[in-house]
Amino acid sequence: MSSKNVLIISELQADHHTLTAALGRAVPQRFTVSCANTLERPVEALIDKANDAVILAYAPETDYLLRLAAKHDIPTPIIVLIDKHTPSLVEKLKSFGAMDFLVRGQIHDDLLHRIIDYSIDLKHANHKISLLSNQDTLTGALNRTGFRAHIRRAVERSERNNVKAALLYIDIDGFNAINEQYGEAAGDHLVQVISKRLAAKKRNTDSVARIGADQFAVVLEDIHAEENVEMIARKMLSTISEVITVADQQLAVTASIGASICPDHGTQYEDLFDCAEKAMVQAKSVPGSTVFIYADKLQLNPASQASLAVDLRHALRRGQFVLHFQPQIELQNHTVVGLEALIRWDHPERGMVRPDEFLPMAEDMGLMQGIGYWVIEQAATACNWLAQEGLDHIEVAVNISFNQFRDEKFTDVVREIINKTGVDANRLEFELTETSVLRNPKEAKHVMDALRDLGICFSLDDFGTGYSQLSHISDLPITALKIDQSFVSELPGNKNQAGICMALMAFARELDLTVVAEGAETQEQVQFLTAHLCHQVQGYFYSPAIPLDSVPRFVQEQMVQTAT
Repeated sequence: MSSKNVLIISELQADHHTLTAALGRAVPQRFTVSCANTLERPVEALIDKANDAVILAYAPETDYLLRLAAKHDIPTPIIVLIDKHTPSLVEKLKSFGAMDFLVRGQIHDDLLHRIIDYSIDLKHANHKISLLSNQDTLTGALNRTGFRAHIRRAVERSERNNVKAALLYIDIDGFNAINEQYGEAAGDHLVQVISKRLAAKKRNTDSVARIGADQFAVVLEDIHAEENVEMIARKMLSTISEVITVADQQLAVTASIGASICPDHGTQYEDLFDCAEKAMVQAKSVPGSTVFIYADKLQLNPASQASLAVDLRHALRRGQFVLHFQPQIELQNHTVVGLEALIRWDHPERGMVRPDEFLPMAEDMGLMQGIGYWVIEQAATACNWLAQEGLDHIEVAVNISFNQFRDEKFTDVVREIINKTGVDANRLEFELTETSVLRNPKEAKHVMDALRDLGICFSLDDFGTGYSQLSHISDLPITALKIDQSFVSELPGNKNQAGICMALMAFARELDLTVVAEGAETQEQVQFLTAHLCHQVQGYFYSPAIPLDSVPRFVQEQMVQTAT
């Protein structure tokens, strides 16, 4: 077993003696210790690769050192030694980046060894995730995680240098039709070509990311006027529209681009991304390659308003929305333990419309609050129906958007739904994204605690895409973590994805949380997840989302397959 070096920083020699002796009693012996009374060059000392962990005695400069470590993304875990366990102090230390804390007079050998081992392992896992999860495996461009970090740095530079930055949200038109006609391999080739073309057009300070199957985003730095954004975006459209050979066929591809500008439309990643996405939705309503820069009041053209927006506004009242349910499978016994409720729009002319085709528009039109509460009520009704069918062991999960979660009436409305339907709230699960929860962890915890008192349980959806704030997760009343399908799609052959999944699953198990992997589509993926102790999966390997009345039959078929 390799030795782990622990740096102890304290003005008190008693701290040095106590901690050194306790670490020396570890079995097996795995710690070496170095001590310092103070740090003359803190960055160099904290970033020293010779140190696997730092125990820092609390002092007036501790807050500064923690912030300095966070600013420089120092990978060494810092554990703070304090005189007394005060909740407000502990919360402050964690918010500044402390991995854990120790209390003088309450340091037992086992506790100290466990905290050091856990902190080092967790920090290494977080660091590995940060290294592996920044790149899209198909194109080599940044993925959502890497892109998020880049735009945050761009915003900081924008504010520091008093210049603007911009975000372009690019959506390829008609990509699904190309996939269906020529096959997924041809679709992958198309995406790779477009990614290379976008990268060739960007400046050295800019970056390109693939954020969806056929969606890209670009960060533009050092922007001096809105006209510059539109000019660059049109160059992007021009290079995309050049003829591409796909499956021996020459195709002319069009795209839609939405743009947001910092600080005009916000200084937070989420705000800029949302504004750019809304502008892209508007651009998509206009035929051909189009650029729209976000405006507070986006206007739809008459044709699009007649064909989509007006229909969408009346869809809820006319009963056109339905829920389908994707089964969640317990890997230990291959039985159905949960369902994720997914909304569909049963349009009278277009047929079944997928959520990614209408939910962005619904969000933009301010319709999501009513739709969201309808989904919760229907999920509660589904729980009751399942109980009547003898399936009261199955939980139903509902995705909760950020705007729903920050609605001050949210808890009261959920309480009314529970009372109205008479549902056993313990069988309802709310799925929250890292963005919605970690934007304001303290406020999120307050709302979650109130909902938990009603019986609701929580899972964190798209886990792994917001790794920079993983330290907050242990403070929240979460019972399950759902690994984003982007980390599952190429298992087990993709070593990066395999490494990310193993690190995420190990992290979740350390917190005693259920691990659910999304997007499992092949037997090889399921076998890999099973071998690495993933608890549950959902995905096309077992079943797509199905109507509620099909669930009992699916459950029965799954039981028969398991028995054989």
